[in-house]
Amino acid sequence: MIAMETIEKLSKEKLPMITVLAGEDLGQYSQAKEKFLKQIGFDPSDLTYSYFDMSETDYQDAELDLESMPFFADEKVVIFDHFADMTTAKKSYLDEKELKRLENYFESPVETTRLVLMSAGKLDGKRRLVKLLKRDAMVLEASPLKDAELRTYFQKQAHQEGLTFDTGVFEELLIKSNFDFSDVQKNLAFLKGYKTEGNISSQDIADAIPKSLQDNIFDLTQMILKRQIDQARNLVKDLRLQGEDEIKLIAILLGQFRMFSQVKIFSEEGQSESQ
Repeated sequence: MIAMETIEKLSKEKLPMITVLAGEDLGQYSQAKEKFLKQIGFDPSDLTYSYFDMSETDYQDAELDLESMPFFADEKVVIFDHFADMTTAKKSYLDEKELKRLENYFESPVETTRLVLMSAGKLDGKRRLVKLLKRDAMVLEASPLKDAELRTYFQKQAHQEGLTFDTGVFEELLIKSNFDFSDVQKNLAFLKGYKTEGNISSQDIADAIPKSLQDNIFDLTQMILKRQIDQARNLVKDLRLQGEDEIKLIAILLGQFRMFSQVKIFSEEGQSESQ
């Protein structure tokens, strides 16, 4: 089960003593973090929650809150956000003594406190801190999904949203989104707003979803190869108005033509060898 599916079943009442949310897939992590905070009902004005940005907080202040008893309810939730000390990022906000005190807390947490540790990035399995967390905490890691996992998750989501697709069109959506979690999520939202009833067709994909830079570069390459100069100039003008840099466009185009040339050379060599 992927992290998002586990998060969808969580609530404040179902939180374990310690929860870890991390992930190297930044798009998926961002969505997972937003969903997680919503699921547990996080409200910064609610005094049963304590939130600390560990990139800006003195650990002693966070530690004091972590180890104190709740005043306004039977239990409280303490959130350490941007806790990069548990990831492979070359950042450390806690010194060795502070890390040791936190590790000791993991061994004997306060029963009335639910601790949540969050940070973008891959968990560093070599750190003792992470080894303890994997032993004692619920770990939710937004790792890059396999194509099959991505397909299954968003097929379920599309069904829940009441979206149906013509044969093969859902696969077009995934390809259009480069099998990227965040892009698929965003493009599903475009389609939901565009097509209120009926099956989604290939034409709906083309009409509803904005073209990516990759799509536009492909179109531009085809225009140049077909000597459609006016159309190519207009597309370049549109891309410049969208903030794209001409030098960047030229560099990408050169890469495209280099690839086409190599494919042609290999194809001709293959034909020569077969004769």
